[in-house]
Amino acid sequence: MAATSDARHRRIALRIGRLRFLLLGLGLLPVLVLLQEREAPAVAWGLAVANALLWPWAARRLASQHPEPLAVERRNLGIDALFAGIWVALLQFSLVPSAALASTLLASLAAVGGGGLAWRGLGLFLGAALLLSALNGFAFEPGSSLPATVASLPLLLGFPLLLASHLGRMDRRLAGQDQRLSALERQDPLTGLANRRALLEAAEHEFRRFRRSGHRASFMVVDIDRFRELGGPPGETAGEAALHQVAAILKRSLRDTDTCGRLEGGCFGVVLTDASGSGVGELAERLRHAIATAAAGGGAGPHPTVSIGYAQVEAAMASSGQWIAAAQAALQGARALGRNRSLAAPALGAYPP
Repeated sequence: MAATSDARHRRIALRIGRLRFLLLGLGLLPVLVLLQEREAPAVAWGLAVANALLWPWAARRLASQHPEPLAVERRNLGIDALFAGIWVALLQFSLVPSAALASTLLASLAAVGGGGLAWRGLGLFLGAALLLSALNGFAFEPGSSLPATVASLPLLLGFPLLLASHLGRMDRRLAGQDQRLSALERQDPLTGLANRRALLEAAEHEFRRFRRSGHRASFMVVDIDRFRELGGPPGETAGEAALHQVAAILKRSLRDTDTCGRLEGGCFGVVLTDASGSGVGELAERLRHAIATAAAGGGAGPHPTVSIGYAQVEAAMASSGQWIAAAQAALQGARALGRNRSLAAPALGAYPP
């Protein structure tokens, strides 16, 4: 889990680095125009180019070589805010370029670290701008020439689009991860079938559907005979290979509309939608026979057989729990008759509460 988290943090740090390359590269355009208009000395030109081209590379190296790259990138974002404040002061607060630098910087900080990071970045930005402005005699020339305004447009218009596209990809990726995690939470890790919770939810759904519209459904319990006595091949725990074998047969024998899951131990449950009567009994026998036939084939693995109990949902049942209990009672009857057989719950009778 720690390795997974570290890899995720490195991917996030890499994406922040890419945003920095874009932000500073686009921001260099109005800065160079204004430096030319202000007839700035050569050292200012050198600092501008170094900030836009060398600093993103250095920041990426610092983050990638550190054991906590995300923490380093947060510090790097603070340095970005300081640089932006310095350039706004050096440009004597020229309105359009200054607004472009400030707005894109704050948007980046908020996108990466939320409001807290944005507010801290704003404080660093304003502090750097005011300090350097004081050192520069509070030089203030807010007007923006047409060339400076045009040079600011890629930053003002292009960067928000790139940022939105980047965040959209992140949202889709996170949504996909959430879906995968949700699926894993409903899956039995050993067999890949639904887990107990997901199976009981499917049974409850079908029970309510029957109550609303009268759609028939049946619940089947498939239990591996003498599960605890089975031994798998070397390297597998007792009964594990039998679980895999029975799960594989259930997967390929059932419809996509049915829900098959593991209740506990060597016991599986199946919710059969729109199924009742003799068809369910025929399916139970086909499953039992397929598993017994696979066992008879020999090989190094276990040779399981199964006992099956099944029950059709009925109006006399007060809950899905009674429905499942009826199928389990039928399973107990199949066991009592000698195992390796299937048995239906009686159409009418006393169901356990």
